Amino acid sequence: MADGPELAVVVIGFRAPTDLVAAVRSVLGQNIPLEVVVVNSGGGNAQALLANAGLDVPVIECEERLFAGAARNRGIAATKAPFIAFLADDCLAYPRWAEVRLRHHREGVAAVASAIANSHPRNLVACAAHLVTYMRRLPGLPAHKALRYGVSFDRKLFDRYGLFDEQMATGEDTEFLERLPKAIVPLWEPAVLTVHRNETRLIRVIVDQYLRGYRYGTYLKSVGHRKPLRIFKGVFRDRRNVGKFAKEGLAEEDRCFAMLSLPIVWAALFAKSLGAAVGVTHGDRTGTRP
Repeated sequence: MADGPELAVVVIGFRAPTDLVAAVRSVLGQNIPLEVVVVNSGGGNAQALLANAGLDVPVIECEERLFAGAARNRGIAATKAPFIAFLADDCLAYPRWAEVRLRHHREGVAAVASAIANSHPRNLVACAAHLVTYMRRLPGLPAHKALRYGVSFDRKLFDRYGLFDEQMATGEDTEFLERLPKAIVPLWEPAVLTVHRNETRLIRVIVDQYLRGYRYGTYLKSVGHRKPLRIFKGVFRDRRNVGKFAKEGLAEEDRCFAMLSLPIVWAALFAKSLGAAVGVTHGDRTGTRP
C-alpha cells in the first residue's frame, strides 16, 4: 500500500438501510483518497443499493446478523491501509473528517477520537435525542470532559492487542480501548466531526433510548454489575449535567434549541435509565441491534 490510501474506512450497515447510501457518499466525498469497504449484515442487498445510487465500493455481505465488533473485524481483515476508521450507516462524515484524522496519525498518534454533530439542530426532539446520547461528545467540550469514541486506529494496535470482541451486543469499542496500555489514550479532536442522523419523532426517541439503556444494562451485567436501582440512579443522574454540557459544548446558534429541548431530554433519560435497570436484571449478551 506504499502508493495507496493511508486511511481505510469501514462503513457498517445493518439490513442494507437506505441511509447507507448517504453514509458511503460522505466518505467518498472526502478530500483525500481512502480505502473504503462496506460491511453489511442481517440481510438486504447493500451491493445493489449502492450500485443503483452510482456508488462503486467493495461490499461484504453477511446474511447472519453481526454485532458491531464482528463487522469491524471483517472490515479490518478486508483492508490494508496502515490506519483504519469506522462509520455507522446512520452517520455522515463531515468535510475533512478523514484528512484531520490522517494528519494526526502521520504525526504518530495511535488513536484519534471524534466529536458528534446533530443532523437536525433546529428540531427539539432531535436535539433531545442528541444530548441524551452524545452530551459528552459535543464539539465545544474541552478534552478533559469529552468521551473518546468514534476512534480511528493505527492498524498495528490490532496486531498487538487483538481484535474487537465479536460477541458483545454493545461496548465492543470500550472493551478494546480498555485492553490498550494506559499510555495509549485516543486524542480528542473536535475537528473530526461525525454527523449523527437523529430521530425527530418523540415516541421513536423514547423507544430508542430505552433500548440503548437496555443494551448498556446487559453490558454492565456481563462485566459483573448486578444492582438495578443503582444503575437506574447512575444513568438518570445525567439530567444534572446535560444543560451544562450543552452550554459548553454547543455553538451559540445551536444552544438555544438544545436548552428548549431539556424537558424531552429528561423524559428520554428516564426511559434510558429504566432500560438499563431492566437490562442489568434480565438482559443477556445477545442484546438487540448492534
